[in-house]
This record gives sequence, structure tokens and C-alpha cells, in this order.
Amino acid sequence: MRAVVRRNGSTLACGLFVLAVLLGTALEQSLLLAVWLLSFWHYYLYWLAFAFGAVPFDVFKRDAVAMKAVSVAALSAVYLAAPLDLASLAVIAGGILLNVRAASVLGFDRTYYGHEVAGLPPRRVTEFPYSLVAHPMIVGNVAAFGGTLINPAFAEQWWPLVGLHVALNIGLLAMELAGPRRLRTVRIGGGLVFAGVLVGVVCAAPAGLLAAAAIACAVTLYRCYAQETGPEKTSRRAS
Repeated sequence: MRAVVRRNGSTLACGLFVLAVLLGTALEQSLLLAVWLLSFWHYYLYWLAFAFGAVPFDVFKRDAVAMKAVSVAALSAVYLAAPLDLASLAVIAGGILLNVRAASVLGFDRTYYGHEVAGLPPRRVTEFPYSLVAHPMIVGNVAAFGGTLINPAFAEQWWPLVGLHVALNIGLLAMELAGPRRLRTVRIGGGLVFAGVLVGVVCAAPAGLLAAAAIACAVTLYRCYAQETGPEKTSRRAS
């Protein structure tokens, strides 16, 4: 049992944190608080896996997919509460389709840094959209997030949320360009970025217990991803 908990500690931490936020924000009756507390964890997981990679690759993929789904659900909840804007929806759909196409061409494992952090062999991809742009998923993400701002009713309140999503996607691009050969830079730069994001979100949270839960979750994930615990850890390719 202890081995199972240790292997899946990051997933348990994410699940408990999401439950705590949903319960706490229900008591506070604050959708805004839930959205800000739940929107950015998948970026943190991407950085942890890329920079440290001390968890099994399947655990990382599960964590990342789950927390990205939570983030998308949070954004969708507030976006769909605003009046619909057809131009905004069209741009969002275009960004999502570009992202889906790029992921289908690259493959699920490589989409989640399988080459960089799990030792998958390099593979040159020339099919569309990689024939046009080197990082189509980042472009698709930025287009989809930017498309939400075309809706003025949504943008009036939520532009800072979208702006941070876009900034973190640009940060992911910088991380990918730096690559595993510059891990020291990736670790220091990413650490500073996510420490700043955590401090900002925690300072904006009126509920002290939820702020403490966010800090505890961040620390637990760091310990899971940055400390090698056994032979099943993510296999990083040689630099």
C-alpha cells in the first residue's frame, strides 16, 4: 500500500487539492476563486516533468491530462456564462482544431514530452501543421485563448486570466527551445515563474485554508517530481 501511495502521490495531491478547492469555494460561493486556484497546475506539471522527471511517465501523463481538463472546465464555465460571440467561438475552434491536429500527428506520448523526458527516440515530423510552423500546439493554444478575448463580455472581467494563460504558453515555448541541454536554466527560470504565479494567486485568495492547500499541493508535487524514488522514474534521454 505504501508503495502504491508513493508512486501515485502526485495524483493524490492533485485530486485532494481539487476537492478542497471545490468544497471551499462552494462554501465561499466564489466561482472566481475556484477558477484562479485551478487554472494553471498543468503548466507547473509540464515544467516539473521537463526539468526533473522523477516520476513514471504514465503518472506524469495522467496528472497533466487531469489537471488540464480541470483548467479547461474552469475556463469553459466562465466563458460560457457570458453571451455567445460567433467570431470569438470561430477563433477558439480554429485554435483547438490546430492543436488537435498537431497532437494527432505527433502522437500522445510525444505531445507530453516523451522525447525530452522519457527517452523516446527523435523523430522528424513534416506533416501539416508541422510543415508550416515548428510549434503548432503553442500557436493553437494562444489562438484559442486569444479568441476568448474577442468576446467583450468575457474579456471585461477575465482578461487577466487569459493573459496569464498566454504568458505561460510562451514560457512553455521558451522551455522547449532551451531543451534538456539547458536544464539549469529551465529549472531556475521555471522555478521563479511558478513561484511568482503561486504567490500571486495565494495573495489574491481570501480563504486562508485554500491558500495553504495550494502551497501544500505545490510543495508535494515538487517533492514527487524532483526527487528520484526508484527505478520507475521517468527516463530522461542523455543530453
